[in-house]
Amino acid sequence: MTTDPIERLRTFIRDNQDEPRSFTDQDDLIETGLIDSLRFVDFVLLVSELCGRDIPLDDIDIEAFRTLDAIRTAWFAPAAPEAVAS
Repeated sequence: MTTDPIERLRTFIRDNQDEPRSFTDQDDLIETGLIDSLRFVDFVLLVSELCGRDIPLDDIDIEAFRTLDAIRTAWFAPAAPEAVAS
């Protein structure tokens, strides 16, 4: 099993498709139906598990879950370095 969190998310998406179809990291997962309303909560919980942070289900910014690129930026990008005091 891969340790790349985005690859794990790709696997989740592929495993939950009725009919296999290709997708990219820029495809809108919700609009295209790659993640449907029944799977969305499971998907968010997987993102939470993989990034090691709690994601409150009652206050989700849907834009942070629309594409794999958006998920990478919102949940897996390194934190910005703190400003160095001079």
